[in-house]
Amino acid sequence: MLPVFLESCPNLKSLVVGSIGCREKEGVNILFQPQCFLSSLEYVKIERPLKGEAMEMRLVSYLLENSKILKKLTLFLDVSIKTEESAVLKKTPYHSKTLYIMPKFCSLT
Repeated sequence: MLPVFLESCPNLKSLVVGSIGCREKEGVNILFQPQCFLSSLEYVKIERPLKGEAMEMRLVSYLLENSKILKKLTLFLDVSIKTEESAVLKKTPYHSKTLYIMPKFCSLT
């Protein structure tokens, strides 16, 4: 669903995601969408603390891999998965030359 939304907003500069919660079956669509390069997206903020679930990481990877001029990605991460999440972020390729990833750690308990 998100790729369809992003494709219908070709001049989108900022995106704030409040929740990533969805059924896994729906989330698989992100992987099978044609590669759509997000040519205008500059700022992304994911407000819901990420717990390292597969769907969450697919969304982050999709945004990193397809946003050509992304300047800042703000993620709220559960402190309990700090090491694993950092490793995944470092492995994900991205196209933006000026990207700043800003992790903020918080506790879900």
